[in-house]
Amino acid sequence: MALATYRVWVSSLRAAALAGCVALLVTAALPAAAATPVQQTWHTDQARVPDARSAGRGGDGVVVAVLDSWVDRAHPDLAGRVLAGADCLGGTCSPGPASADQCDHGTHVGGTVAATSFGVAPRSTLLPVRVLAYDPPTGECVGRPDDVAAGIRWAVAQGARVLNLSLGPDVPGLSGSSAIPAAVAEAAQAGAVVVFSAGNAGLPVTDSYDGHALIVAATGPSGALASYSQRGSGVDLAAPGGDPATPDVCTREECVLSLFPGNRYAVAAGTSMAAPQVSGVAALLLGQAPGRTQEQVVERLLSTARPLADAGRGSLDARSALGVADAPTTQAQSAPSPVPVPVPVEPIDPPAPATVPAPRRPPAEPVAPVVPAPVPSLPAVPSAASSPTAPAVVEPVPAPAPVPAVALRPVDAVAERVPAGTTGVAAVLLLAAATGTAYARRATRR
Repeated sequence: MALATYRVWVSSLRAAALAGCVALLVTAALPAAAATPVQQTWHTDQARVPDARSAGRGGDGVVVAVLDSWVDRAHPDLAGRVLAGADCLGGTCSPGPASADQCDHGTHVGGTVAATSFGVAPRSTLLPVRVLAYDPPTGECVGRPDDVAAGIRWAVAQGARVLNLSLGPDVPGLSGSSAIPAAVAEAAQAGAVVVFSAGNAGLPVTDSYDGHALIVAATGPSGALASYSQRGSGVDLAAPGGDPATPDVCTREECVLSLFPGNRYAVAAGTSMAAPQVSGVAALLLGQAPGRTQEQVVERLLSTARPLADAGRGSLDARSALGVADAPTTQAQSAPSPVPVPVPVEPIDPPAPATVPAPRRPPAEPVAPVVPAPVPSLPAVPSAASSPTAPAVVEPVPAPAPVPAVALRPVDAVAERVPAGTTGVAAVLLLAAATGTAYARRATRR
């Protein structure tokens, strides 16, 4: 099941190969700043994440391992919540931060789990485990099954409660490997929730892990399975992964918005973007009740999913998984027809986390309804307005005036119009004013 990989050029920056994605758009670099506060996106709304964050204490204290490429630990939206991790290339894990290369996939995936701006569990801690590296001859991010198996065991030994593997065919032999299923089984027995992306070949997928891992398909903004997503009996859940209407063109209205190295942000689409949504909700469940077992977390995710054909138990529903009650309503008894009238509800404090016994296969445990504390609304990220196919310049940091949307064109002709050393919002505005065109270009499907 081969994945399409796209290369994207951003201004005069180097090419970035992003594994496991079907489309990508990257913003210009932003000035160094404090972490961006939580932003509203279609993907967190679809999975009903906003109300679940406070119920799950943002995943506070939960370590989520991201087995992927390197993660930009310096990004302000992750600052202070990324552990040193390890580099497991070669089948042996060497503790310490992995060196940066052209594989930027891990930062986007990690941001979807834990970023203050776009993360599902914005108080969780990331443990980056490098199992993918840039291969210059092919220009792709690749790994080996033995490296993945070693990374799984190392992450569990460091206390990770959730493991996210958005890998797909970037690891040749992934689905046929015997080393990875054995490591996954050990991880589940040790109490870790293991989450895999299903893949982007648009074909049925089988469960290679004997039920010890969750396999996640992708949905688009409509809530239906994404056109590229693998599906079928081997899938356990679906979660938002994006589904661009125009091939190779990602916008914030159609794709998943997250982090990119160098204090940047990117929208991308793929099952790689769907899996960390599930990993993030698993972290919220453990933040809500640290005593939950692996089996109880998995059962909670599956039993509360909304039905969706060809997507296992259905579509991820964070609000239901966390037991956050919908506000009750009553009916006015006026003729000729009743009119729904909302009943004010006083906020209540969430229950203290309880230690849950850990039977081998328990039924889904009840969770007390929680009404989260109100969260102030924040400005949405500006989007393109001139054309439905023109990608937006993504700028989640609040600014006095919106940054104008721009359209695609080759880099070289535009870069010459921006003085050397100009970056951030100033560079974007200069480009828009000078040419009315974007600073990115995209290669065709390989």
